Amino acid sequence: MSKIILIDEKWDFDSPISQYALKMAKGSDTEIVGICLTADTGDETVSRAQAVLSDIKQKFASEGIGFTSHVTGPDPKVFMNRIEGLMPASLVILGDITFSDEMIRGGADADALRSKLQCPVTTVDSLTSSHEEKKPAKGINWGMWIIYAIGSVLMYGVFFPKIEVLNEKIFMTETVLGGLAIMVVVVVHAWTWGNTTHILPKLFKLEK
Repeated sequence: MSKIILIDEKWDFDSPISQYALKMAKGSDTEIVGICLTADTGDETVSRAQAVLSDIKQKFASEGIGFTSHVTGPDPKVFMNRIEGLMPASLVILGDITFSDEMIRGGADADALRSKLQCPVTTVDSLTSSHEEKKPAKGINWGMWIIYAIGSVLMYGVFFPKIEVLNEKIFMTETVLGGLAIMVVVVVHAWTWGNTTHILPKLFKLEK
């Protein structure tokens, strides 16, 4: 069984760190271990953190994922001993954590974890940013654009010069056929002209 260690301050099952670990553990023999880093080790603080972690455990269990947890205060030695005692692990993920000056002076921060542990140590921000789907840039379909451009030329060069005759015989006859004809012409013209001019922002580098 592999093990993923999550270290965070404000635990939430819907947070990026929990959801990322859930996706990694699904369908594999992986255990998740949560470390809640608290500002102090007072009874009230620890009890509140344990209650949150207990709820997290139930939600992971509903997904078929094993979850154990520990509450650790800002003492750098206790913190590092706790993490080292959970080794071996396949991955350590740091959530939204601010290491106190006391912890940094005592050699307990992200750099210390990376240097002392024999497994990858990363942050949830790095993981989520590296897996964000980038919308692929759409190229210009020149073939379709030429077709729309020809359609636009025909409308402005052939159709609209005959508009007075068409108005008299079709569009302005106050009939159902005339009304339908107007709607069709408006839709076709808007579609054709819009698809002809959509290339302009790309050509002039104005598209966001």
